Amino acid sequence: MQTRRLMVCRLVMILVLWSGLGWAQQPRHGGTLRIALSGDLTFLNANQGPAPGYETFWIWNNIFNSLLSMTPPPELKIIPALATSWDVLDEGKTYVFHLVEGVKFHDGTDFDAEAAKWNFERILTPDVKSWVRTYYEEIDTVEAVDTYTLRVRLKEPSGALPTILAGYFQGIPMASPKSFATHDKEWVHHPAGTGPYMFKEWVPGKHIILEKNPTYFKPGLPYLDTVEFRVMKDPLTASAALRAGEVDLIARMPIQQALVLEKMPGITVLTGPAMAPTVALLNMRVKPFDDVRARRAVGGYGLDRVEIAKVAFHGRSKPLVSVLAQGVPDAIDLNEMYPYNPEEAKRLLKELGYDAQHPLQFTILVSNHDSTLADVAALVKTQLAKIGVEAKIQLMDLTAVIDRFVVKHDFDMHVSSFADLLDINMRSVSFFKGAQADYLGMDDPKLEELVRQWRRSLEPSGRLAISADIQRLLAEQMYWVNVAGYPFFRAHTGKVKGFPFYG
Repeated sequence: MQTRRLMVCRLVMILVLWSGLGWAQQPRHGGTLRIALSGDLTFLNANQGPAPGYETFWIWNNIFNSLLSMTPPPELKIIPALATSWDVLDEGKTYVFHLVEGVKFHDGTDFDAEAAKWNFERILTPDVKSWVRTYYEEIDTVEAVDTYTLRVRLKEPSGALPTILAGYFQGIPMASPKSFATHDKEWVHHPAGTGPYMFKEWVPGKHIILEKNPTYFKPGLPYLDTVEFRVMKDPLTASAALRAGEVDLIARMPIQQALVLEKMPGITVLTGPAMAPTVALLNMRVKPFDDVRARRAVGGYGLDRVEIAKVAFHGRSKPLVSVLAQGVPDAIDLNEMYPYNPEEAKRLLKELGYDAQHPLQFTILVSNHDSTLADVAALVKTQLAKIGVEAKIQLMDLTAVIDRFVVKHDFDMHVSSFADLLDINMRSVSFFKGAQADYLGMDDPKLEELVRQWRRSLEPSGRLAISADIQRLLAEQMYWVNVAGYPFFRAHTGKVKGFPFYG
């Protein structure tokens, strides 16, 4: 699953125009930015349903705004968006948001406190099955105090709500209530937000076109008239198109292409802090992974993380056991818990009844859109063979993998990259039994209570200590299998200026 943070990565960058007469390099409004996407969309549901996947986030981050936003790493400062300011009252139990006045949704209706209230309440409605609902479960009531004032009352104190709204998968993207009433279940194909670009066209497998919002509430933005996303599943095709000037930016590419493009004149390759992991997640709904011994054997001692980081990522990543990658501020190093130890892995499997005559057999699910992930899966398969495990790799299209993993939970092991994170709570959406994002089948009341303690804590030092406890518990039980950090790369031509790397 390629769900990505991308927080406020709306494409309001500058597109510099050139001419044969040697114009000065000055930013100018207008024009089209052409972006290569490695996969097609799933559904534009503004977090009001299953997780959409990384490529879809690239689209809807341009269509929707949240109340708050965040500056790029490493600063990660919370800043206003649709809320101009906010007050924290009752020792963290009440938040009052003062909204920007005069903002219109793309369908012409007003964004106001009632519309914001509707979006909050829809995320909280169990029948909607929002994958981010667990972030907001402490909310008691949401009130429209007046036209441009929204009050959120919590059941218990929270020091995390502003960060959640600003940086957790774009918080609660504000969608037009009218679009739901007009289009019913088809509203996911008719998104109407307040963002800098409006949805125009989606031809599945080919392209998505967004047009400039002429009434965008931020003065002078956006710069571009049109943003065209072209679906290019083959990274070699995308790289060739970038070099030929047929696209201006590649949203994401495997490290193999980054190594080539960074040597090309006129091409800029971007990367950032190690805030995302490469995962080899085990489905605890299926045997034998409901037993911690199997998880420790296959996801712990049986994996040579040093080799994976060195070979698959050409030494540009580091081995990783903790649920948090090394660049996340509250990450701790837990690599010593699971050194590569094939003999210990075989011992644990023997306790479970597996041996040379009765080997453990399962399938590794991986998307075919990223050759690096296929390389990781191949390394995992080879390493597991050394402990007597017979793993079969199943390569599938990205949208099919999202359906299998996110919606149906139909997998044994899933090799993928996962989201950039800000803190442990951002990952906790997957820790609660029965939650929409409970992909792995976790069932640990102690873990859930630790997450709630983290959210209640108003002091950063207290949250750091609880985060460390959560990371150790996850590693001890091998609930979450990370193998290495995942360095994300994108590239653009010299025409693109002022583009920040969000992850």
